[in-house]
Amino acid sequence: GGVYAIERRNTDVLPSLAVNVRLTDDQNLRLSATRTLSRPEYRELVPFSSRDLVGDQEFFGDSSLVRTRVQNFDARWEWYPTSGEVLSVGLFAKRFDAPIEQIEVATTGATQLSYTNAESANNYGVELEVRKDLGTLAAALEPFAVFTNATLMKSTIHTGDDGLSAATRGDRPMVGQAPYVVNAGFTFTPDEEGRTSATVLYNVVGKRIVAAAQTPLTEDSYEMPRHMLDVSLRFPLRGGVSAKVDAENLFDARHEVKQGSVLRQSWRTGRTVAIGITWRP
Repeated sequence: GGVYAIERRNTDVLPSLAVNVRLTDDQNLRLSATRTLSRPEYRELVPFSSRDLVGDQEFFGDSSLVRTRVQNFDARWEWYPTSGEVLSVGLFAKRFDAPIEQIEVATTGATQLSYTNAESANNYGVELEVRKDLGTLAAALEPFAVFTNATLMKSTIHTGDDGLSAATRGDRPMVGQAPYVVNAGFTFTPDEEGRTSATVLYNVVGKRIVAAAQTPLTEDSYEMPRHMLDVSLRFPLRGGVSAKVDAENLFDARHEVKQGSVLRQSWRTGRTVAIGITWRP
């Protein structure tokens, strides 16, 4: 046995600047610039092998990891046609200094996962948010509202010239960065008090690297897109008694991790249904 000590002493100045411009009575322009950081987790630092419960994958940390510093730049235009509606378009750019990435390391036996600092990375994209009350289109649609939030992004990694990162492909996205994220849904509220309501939520995330391959001869491992659907119901029963039903992951789509044409991992998490009763005398 023994004790393995890892010590980091850093002094970071994290400035932020935000400017909000009121263009009209119902339109805003928001600009911001911030500096943030991300510190390595415990298991990313400890240089001992252990096993992940999901996928039964062995991994080991790297005691030389340093924090990631991030410069963030955002610009957003917002329009509020009515109190319940919004149209928003945002642009963002991020600059990462020493991003921490998960790397698949070739060994004499099965491959292992580890962590390393790349030299730098860039991430930029556009985000669209829409919420629309359908009652403005037809009186019969008054109880309905639709909404969506969609993000398109692109990332590039600069691996540097040494370490595990240098042994991965230099023309790939950052580990964990998807090219798109889509959230959408609609709500149904037939009474003004909102005691009865139904909400349907949909989500999908584009395929993203979960572990970069150590050599250019090996394919990176990607988590594939997975479609999710949740439903939430609220309704009165009698007197002061009301009920709620929340159903999550109704599609129960498989989690899949592929390396090229090879399916490395596949599992389901199952559906969840929760029922609640509330009494307010």
